[in-house]
Amino acid sequence: TGKGDNGAHTPLSSTHALVVHCLTLPWLALTVVVYGMIVYGSFVKVWGLDHAFTLDHYREAFGLGWSDGKLIWSGSAWGSLATTLSISLVAAPLTAALGLLTAWLLVRQQFVGKSAFEFATMLSFAVPGTVVGLSYILAFNVPPIELTGTGVILVLCFVFRNMPVGVRGGIAAMKQIDHSLDEASLTLGADSSQTLRNIVLPLLRPAIVAAIAYSFIRAITSVSAIIFLVSADHNMATAYIVGLVENGNYGVAIAYADVLIAVMLAVVIAVQLAFGTRRLRRHERLAKIATAPVRS
Repeated sequence: TGKGDNGAHTPLSSTHALVVHCLTLPWLALTVVVYGMIVYGSFVKVWGLDHAFTLDHYREAFGLGWSDGKLIWSGSAWGSLATTLSISLVAAPLTAALGLLTAWLLVRQQFVGKSAFEFATMLSFAVPGTVVGLSYILAFNVPPIELTGTGVILVLCFVFRNMPVGVRGGIAAMKQIDHSLDEASLTLGADSSQTLRNIVLPLLRPAIVAAIAYSFIRAITSVSAIIFLVSADHNMATAYIVGLVENGNYGVAIAYADVLIAVMLAVVIAVQLAFGTRRLRRHERLAKIATAPVRS
C-alpha cells in the first residue's frame, strides 16, 4: 500500500462513543426524513393538499410509449436527463485525471513557481458559481473560441470548477505514499511516466474513486455556474428542475429529483465496484491468523 499503517484503529471509550452517537444519529434521522419526504412527494397528486397515490408525475417526466413498432421517449425530461448524464460522464474522468496529475506535479516534482501554481489551482473554489458562469459567457461568446450554447463549454466549466477537489485529494493521498517507492522504481530503470502509471496510480485508488464520484455528483447537481451556460439543445437537469418549480409544477420537479438521486447512487456504486476496495496487507494477515485453527 505504500504506507506503514496496519489498518487498525484506536477504539473509542464508551463515553466518547455515546457522545459521537448522540451527535450523529439526529443528523442521520433528519437526512432520512428529508429524503423520505422527497420520495413521498413524487407519488402524491399535490403535496400538502391531495395525498392520493399517483404515478402521473413520473409519466409526464419519464413516460414511454410504443408507436409503429418503435419505442417513443414521450416524457418531457428525457432530453435534459440524457444531456446531463452524457456531459457528466465526460467531465468526471477528465476532472479526476487532471486533478490527480496536478497533484502529482505538486507533490513529486520541483519547478519554479510551484507555490503560485498550487494557489492558482484553488482559485475556482474561491470564485462564486454565478461569476464563473458569466466569465465563461464573456470568454467564449466570440470568435476564435466560440463555445456558448454548446456542450463543450459545460464540460470545461465542470472540469475546472471541480478540479480543486481532485487536486487536494490527490495531494493528501500522495503525501501518505513513501518516497522510497519512487526511488526504488527509478533505481530499477523506470522513468517518471512508468513510475506514475505502475506505482503511484494503483496506490491512489481511493483518491481516484473519490474524485470521480464527487466530480460526477457535482456535475449533475450544479446550478449556479451552469444556469447561464445551458441552452435549448443542451439543457441540464438542475436548470430544468428550476424551470419546473418556477412554473409551479412541483410534482414533476420532485419526481425528477428522485430519478437524479437514484442515478447518482447507481453511478457511485458502479464506480466503487469497478475500482474495488483496498485492504492493507498486514490487516489481512492478522485477520487470517485470528481465524486460523489452533494446533494442539
